[in-house]
Amino acid sequence: MASSTLFSLDAEPFKPAEDRTQPVVWIKRLVILSNLDSSKSSVIRDIEFRRGLNIIKTKQMKVQGGPVAGHSVGKTLLMRMIRYSLGEPTFGTEQTQDALLKTKGLKRVVAVTHWCVAGTDWIVVRPLQVVGADESYCEMNSRWQDVVDNPQQRQPHRVFVDAVNDSVVSELPDFTLARGRDAKWQDVLAWLSRDYQCGYRKANDWRHEDSNTGASLDRDENSSVMQWVMGLLTPDEIALRLKHTSLLRKRADTKRTAEREQQRLKTLWEPLRERLKLPDDTPLEGDQKSFDSSTPTHVAKEKLKSLRRLRKERIAESQVEELRSKLTEARNTAADALATVREHGAEIKLLTKQIGEYEADPLKPYARCRASDCWMKQRAKRNAHDPARDDHLSDLRSQLDDAKSNLKSAKRTASKRNRNVQTAESGLEAEEERLAKELSGIDQDIGRWRALDKEATKFETLASKVRQRNSSLKRADRKIENSRETLDEARKKHYRKLRRLSDVYEHILKEIFGPEARGKVRADGNGLQPVPDPRLAPTGAALSVMTTVLAFDVSSLAASVSGIGQHPRLLLHDSPREGDMEGPLFRRLFEIVFELESLFTDPDDVSFQYIVTTTSNPPTRLAKKPYVIETLDATNDAGRLMRKRF
Repeated sequence: MASSTLFSLDAEPFKPAEDRTQPVVWIKRLVILSNLDSSKSSVIRDIEFRRGLNIIKTKQMKVQGGPVAGHSVGKTLLMRMIRYSLGEPTFGTEQTQDALLKTKGLKRVVAVTHWCVAGTDWIVVRPLQVVGADESYCEMNSRWQDVVDNPQQRQPHRVFVDAVNDSVVSELPDFTLARGRDAKWQDVLAWLSRDYQCGYRKANDWRHEDSNTGASLDRDENSSVMQWVMGLLTPDEIALRLKHTSLLRKRADTKRTAEREQQRLKTLWEPLRERLKLPDDTPLEGDQKSFDSSTPTHVAKEKLKSLRRLRKERIAESQVEELRSKLTEARNTAADALATVREHGAEIKLLTKQIGEYEADPLKPYARCRASDCWMKQRAKRNAHDPARDDHLSDLRSQLDDAKSNLKSAKRTASKRNRNVQTAESGLEAEEERLAKELSGIDQDIGRWRALDKEATKFETLASKVRQRNSSLKRADRKIENSRETLDEARKKHYRKLRRLSDVYEHILKEIFGPEARGKVRADGNGLQPVPDPRLAPTGAALSVMTTVLAFDVSSLAASVSGIGQHPRLLLHDSPREGDMEGPLFRRLFEIVFELESLFTDPDDVSFQYIVTTTSNPPTRLAKKPYVIETLDATNDAGRLMRKRF
C-alpha cells in the first residue's frame, strides 16, 4: 500500500508497532443459515470481512420518492449478530427476537462466525432463537462447513468467550470495578461496539437501556475501562483507585446521611424554637450555645426548675395547711362537745331510772349490790319508812333537772362546734380547689416543658450526629484529596503514553477540522476522557459526535496500532451518522481509517479491523471493493440482510 502522510506526527513519527501484525480479535466471515446445514440452499447471507476498513453500506436512491433504502435493512442486526457471537446474551431487542420467530423460513436461523483470536481460528455457531441460545457452540477450526455439519471438537460457546477474554485482558493488570467485580471482555466489547441507540453523544456512553444487552456499567466505570484498556492503569494505581473509590463511596454515604439528618434537624427546629419561645433569629445550632448562652435543653430544664419552684411557692403561700390544722382542731373540739352530750344523756338516763325504781321500791336501786352487809341496803331499809324519803326523791329530781339543763347546753355547744367544723371544711375545700386549679395550670406547663425537654434532648442528639457527620465529611475530604494527589503522582508514570494518545487524537482532529483544531485526552480520577477544544463543537450534534466519540475511538485504535495500550484493535461503528453528522465530516473519517491502513506495506500485516455501517456513500475511492464488503437494499427483500421482511 502507499505510505500515509496523515499519521506523520510532528512530535514523534507514527508507525505501526512491529510486534503487532494482526488484530488481537477479528472476524473473517459471517454466515447466516436458515437452519443448521451448510448446504447452499441454507445460506441466507455470506459476508467475508478483511483486516483494515470494512464498509457495509446501503444502496442509494437515484431519485426522490419511493421506499427508503437505507433503513430497516439489517445493518444494526448484522452488528448485533457479531456482538452476539462475541459473548453478548442476545442478538436484538425482544421485538426483533419475536418478529424473527414469527417469520416463515427464519424460525431456525443460525449465525455462524469465523474469528481469529490471537492467531487462532475459531468457528462460532449461535442459534438466533432465544430458547436455543444455550445450544451455541464453538470449535477451533478454519472451515465453518465442517463445524456446522460434522463438528469434531465441539465445545460450549463460553470456551470461545473465555479465549477472547484471555487474549484481550491477559496482558492487563487485574482491575476491580467500583461495583466490586473484575472487569472482563464483555465490558471492553461494549466500548468497541457502541449501540446505535446510544446516539454517539459521549465517549463513555456505550449502551442504551433499550438495547437488551444485560446490565451495563455507568459512565464513570466506562471511562475507567477505557483507561485500563489503553494501558494507562498500573496495578499500584488500580489499588489506589479502589481505595479512592471506597473513600468516595463512604463519603457519599456519609453525605447522604448527613443531608438527611440535617433536613430532619431543620424540620424539627422551627416548631421546637417556637415552643421553647426563642426569638425568631435564634440560629440553628443544636447543642451549641444558641440563646442567652443556653442550649435548647438548658432552656427547657431552666423553665422546668422555675415551674417547680413556682409550684412549691404556690403551695407554701396557700392556707391549706393552716385550714387543715383549724379543721383538725374544730373536729377535736366538736368531738369533745359530742362526748359531753353523751355523758349528760347517760346521766339523765341513769337518774331517770333511779327515780323510777326508788319510787316503786326503795331497795330496788340497790338490789344489784351483792354484799351481805351493804350499807346502802341498810340505809334504804331505814329510809323505807323514813319521813325524809320525799326529800331524797326531790334531790334526785333536782339532779335530773340539772342534768337536762346541762344536756341542752352541751347540745348547743356541740351544734355550734359542728357548724365550726363545717365552716372549716368549706374553707379548706375552697382553698384546696383554688390551689388545685392553680397547680393544675402549673402542672400542665411542667408536663409540656418536660416533653419539650425530651424533644430538645433528641434534637441535640441529632444535632450532635450532624456535627459529627460534618466532621467526618471534612476528614473524608482531606483523605480524598490526599488520595487524589497520590493518584496524580501515580498517573505521571503514564505521561508519555497519554501524551502520545493525545497527539494522535489532536492530529486526527486537525485532519478532520483543519490545522487550527485542538484537543487532548485526559486521564484523571474519572478515567479516560477526550477533551476537544470547545470551539470545535459549541452546539452542533455532528461536531460533538465526531470530536468526542468517533475521533476518540479511532485515535484509541490508532494508538494501539502504534504499540500504546492493549486495545484489541477491533472497532465496530453502527451507522454513526444517521442524519446527525455532516457528510463531509463522516466521509473524512473513512479517509482517516484508510490512511491508517495505508501505513502497512503488506495487507497481511494490517493490525486492526474497523467495521462501519452507513446509509451515506463513502468517498469515491472507498465506495467499492475491497473496502465495501456488503451493500444492503431495502427496496426489495433480496437486498435485506435476512432476504425477508420481518
